[in-house]
Amino acid sequence: MKRLMVVLLSMFLLVACKTPVVGMQQHPSFTYETVMQNQIAIGGVVSTVDQLTDVERIRFSDILFRELVDEREGIQIIRAGLVVKAMGLEQHQQWLDDYMLTGTIAYSDTSFLREKFPHARYLVLSRIELHDVSSSHSETETDVADSKEDREKGEYEFVRVDVSLKTKRQMGVSLAVYDLQQKLMVWSGYISNTDTNSNDASRTFDKHNRWREELADAFIDALIDEKRNNYPAPPPLEHVLAGVFSGFAENMPEPGKK
Repeated sequence: MKRLMVVLLSMFLLVACKTPVVGMQQHPSFTYETVMQNQIAIGGVVSTVDQLTDVERIRFSDILFRELVDEREGIQIIRAGLVVKAMGLEQHQQWLDDYMLTGTIAYSDTSFLREKFPHARYLVLSRIELHDVSSSHSETETDVADSKEDREKGEYEFVRVDVSLKTKRQMGVSLAVYDLQQKLMVWSGYISNTDTNSNDASRTFDKHNRWREELADAFIDALIDEKRNNYPAPPPLEHVLAGVFSGFAENMPEPGKK
């Protein structure tokens, strides 16, 4: 009985740790077996909030490729670069631009995939819809005793000021999987990911110093002054985007589940 409880708890934790997907929809025909038996073509990554170059579209698509391969061993994926080569750069650009504006595809435009890659049943497309970088700071004061004896007596002669400067990058991405055989969308959802870098500093001041408050304020002001560039650089875009794609890969069909 105890062993069963441990197994059930482990399964619950695995489910609880899975990346949440907003508005997730999955067609019953989209199963682990059908995914593993067929090829998946990565169409590309577009953005409604940033102007992506052709190189960035391919580079971000390769991040999606890596996350899928890492999460689903044995999955058969056609990289975006091969799709571009088969379709032609100019036509592929126009195709992705149309998807960026509408969020949908015309199946007539995907006939080349079935011709060039007859085993490619699925097509994955991704659209960045949120990309925000912001800075913030927080400060705390902690009473500090000069010795263990003073601390036990509740006598605190100093105050430590801690300041944390944070730079956050947040991204939100919609993803869609199209079944080119049935000509319908079999998976869709929106995934977000946030990461933060921080610079932390602290200084201790004598409570009895008549200039203590002024010194503490000057210390804080010097740190949070944006002109001094004390705020850290944001986490790399590729790192945050990889977290989104990893969440997508986690939510692909699993063995024994529909």
